[in-house]
This record gives sequence, structure tokens and C-alpha cells, in this order.
Amino acid sequence: MSFNAMSFRINRSTKIFSFFIFLSVLLSGTAQLAAAESKLEVQLVWGTNGEASADAKHQPLDPSLSKKLKMFKWKKYFRVNEKEIQTSAAPQKIRLSPQCEIEVKRMPDSRYQIDVFGEGKHIRKITEKITRQDSLVIAGDDKNDCAWFILIREIP
Repeated sequence: MSFNAMSFRINRSTKIFSFFIFLSVLLSGTAQLAAAESKLEVQLVWGTNGEASADAKHQPLDPSLSKKLKMFKWKKYFRVNEKEIQTSAAPQKIRLSPQCEIEVKRMPDSRYQIDVFGEGKHIRKITEKITRQDSLVIAGDDKNDCAWFILIREIP
């Protein structure tokens, strides 16, 4: 085998390798673009041991979601508000009620930073993975032996 033939094989291999690197980078960018455009469903939920919510506007929570919350001590769950949001790396504030607001920021690897505000005061900051399979529940006690929950999940 001559030196020129060997040189051609190295160049051809280099070109093939470069093509696969380019394709990987391209596909990675497409995946990151899709991730940057993810949508979240955010629900503010009220938990109580009473038969009804104190607010007649609250709707009973979907039974499949209530079942996921049965680990908590409350017997009834009511949806206070529900929003769908587009997420990005820039923080986005979402008002769920006059007393409750969250700020959502998309992080790398399907992680989100969630800042929770109650009555204008910062309550907590959570950074957690949220996917279609892994939802997030943030909860806190309230007066009259009730509780609030923020349910967050990724949606198509």
C-alpha cells in the first residue's frame, strides 16, 4: 500500500468522524431547543378534611391526582387554579391566586428552579427535575387544619 492510499483512508475516516460529530452537535442542539420550549401545567390545590372548600369557586380535584396526594392527611382536594406555561431559562412569574405566586426558571437536564411566594413573601426555593414521568408537589400548612399544594408537571 502506498503512502497516498493510506493518506486517503485517514482523510476519509476523518471526514466520516467529522460528519458524525457534526450530526451529534446538530441533534444535541435540536434536543436543547425542544427542551427550551417545554410546557408545564401548574395547579394550585387546596387540601381539607371538610366536605367542601371554603370557596365555592374551587373545583374538586381530578380523582387520579387526588389519588397521588393520598399520602397526605387531608381527605378532600380542590383545584383553586390551573395554568399552562411555556418555560425558558429566563425566570417567569405566575400568579396562582391573590396570595400565591411562583417563579419558574428552566435549568439544564430537565431541572427547574421554583421560587414560591406567599402573600408577597419568599417562602422557599426548590430546584428539582420535572418531566412527563416525574412531577413535582410543593406543599405547606395553612390555617384551619388545611393545606395548599402546587402540582407541577411537564405536558406535551
